[in-house]
Amino acid sequence: MSACNPIFRDIIDPNSAKNRQEIIKRIQKSLGGKLITYISNPGHPFSGIMKLDVLPFEDMLRSVGESEKNFLMINCPGGDSNAAEKLLLMCRQRFTKEFDIIVPDYAKSAATMLALGSDKILMGYLAELGPIDPQLSTGLPPFQVEMIPARSFIDGLEIIRDKIKKGDPPAMYLSMLGRIRPEVLGVCQRAIEDSRMFAEKWLKKCMLKGDPKQAELVAKLLSEGEEYKSHGKVINFEDAKNVLKLDVEKIDEKSDLWNDIWELYCRSVHFLMQGGGAKLFESDSVSLTLDIGVKGPPPTPTQAPPKPPQKMVGKTGNCESPASSAPS
Repeated sequence: MSACNPIFRDIIDPNSAKNRQEIIKRIQKSLGGKLITYISNPGHPFSGIMKLDVLPFEDMLRSVGESEKNFLMINCPGGDSNAAEKLLLMCRQRFTKEFDIIVPDYAKSAATMLALGSDKILMGYLAELGPIDPQLSTGLPPFQVEMIPARSFIDGLEIIRDKIKKGDPPAMYLSMLGRIRPEVLGVCQRAIEDSRMFAEKWLKKCMLKGDPKQAELVAKLLSEGEEYKSHGKVINFEDAKNVLKLDVEKIDEKSDLWNDIWELYCRSVHFLMQGGGAKLFESDSVSLTLDIGVKGPPPTPTQAPPKPPQKMVGKTGNCESPASSAPS
């Protein structure tokens, strides 16, 4: 442990916006284009893509001019697909020429959806994308939240139906069927269809515009939750290139470019985890954070609070003093 500390400190300290922006400039020189970053705090309950991102994202976009190549480095666990499409539209409006995504570590779910709307995805050797099958949340964030795949609601009904077809008496499942809400099934089906249409639309417009059939296949595989049964499934460079046939490029892990990208990523995450906020948005001239205060639920008392002691007052001349009990 002690042997690692000096190396890690050397990477992240000092960790000011100026230091990170110098790295951004080095990366821009290596890539021959402009770079902006969207880095989420992995320990924050609001680390996902959301509509509140639009304000700092626009301020960041305004700080860069268009070049022949434009890059967004993103590291994010997912979030709101509608917000992801809005950020994508903003990038596509600002960057009318080549627009590529850089993934240093992970861009999952809604972040994968954003990446599918780019022209090319540059991936580190440890980078991963993920399925885009929609998830339904229960409870109120950030407390008591459970994310359930939309496909699970539909599959649950199909499982019961198959068991009845195979001979199980329907009465066995009456209580379960009574808890299945038709409107929820409708929401699930529409959410899956929306994810599929999102991916198909943007792949046909951008990355796979020369191969519409492959665009349709990729959209189906990523959105329906059948090929990739786990929402957290790792889709690495090899899978993205050879199975999905996306336009991806692997960053040489021995290159100066990868060293700079990894250092920028480490510095950004370290800044956020030291209290910098939920997300960090940066260009070579602007550094913006989005912080959302999190208040816990009111504490539940385990026992009644003790009654305050009664104040007993005794008279001594013109002064009042607490009465004392003397031994009898």
